[in-house]
Amino acid sequence: MSADSGEAGAGGARAPRSQLPVLCGTVLISEVLCLYFAGLTGFGLRPELLGFGAFIAVLSGIAVLLIAAVVLLPRRRGEHRPGILLGWIGQVLLLAMGIVMPAMIVIAVVFGTMWAVGVYWGRRIDREKTARGE
Repeated sequence: MSADSGEAGAGGARAPRSQLPVLCGTVLISEVLCLYFAGLTGFGLRPELLGFGAFIAVLSGIAVLLIAAVVLLPRRRGEHRPGILLGWIGQVLLLAMGIVMPAMIVIAVVFGTMWAVGVYWGRRIDREKTARGE
């Protein structure tokens, strides 16, 4: 019996795997990589509202939050974990960073849209697979 078979063995069958970690996790990990490049851009622009150290600290905090969201995404259909909420909080914080560096607004809008689409399609795929009995 493999770990991916969706069976729990003697304890009974577990819920099938969710598509949310695949779709949403990809968006969040890509966003973390983009935040790294935003930090390099901040190094060149020297944001005036925050010192460079504070700017990097805030970006690092958002990156850690997004990585925590990836880890806490629901793995099984119907499972309730805080990953989606943490992802939305990360999107809002990233949008708020546009106050410090206006280019962050573009990043926030692009990744926020991709996040919303990933959550929508992940849930829809899970619903449709559940309805088909897969």
